[in-house]
Amino acid sequence: MGESKRRSGVASSENIRTNVPRILPREKLSKFGRVVTALWPEKPALNLAQRTGLSERGAQFIIDGDRKPNARAVHAVNTEFLTDD
Repeated sequence: MGESKRRSGVASSENIRTNVPRILPREKLSKFGRVVTALWPEKPALNLAQRTGLSERGAQFIIDGDRKPNARAVHAVNTEFLTDD
C-alpha cells in the first residue's frame, strides 16, 4: 500500500532538452527586450542580469518594458554588439 509506483521509461521534455520555439510577436516585449532576446535567445533575463548586476526579476522587468533600461543594461547590449567572438 505504501509502495511508490515505478515511473515509465518515457523521458520528460526537461530531460531530453526539447527546444520550444518562441513566438516573439505574441510575447510582451519592449523594443529593448526584443534586442536582448535576439542576442541571448535562451534565458535572456539571466544573461542580462549577470552582465548588469541586476536581479533576474529586475532584468525581466526591463525586457518586458515595465521598467526603462538603465545605463548598465544599455552598455551590456552595446558591448555584446561590439565584441568579436
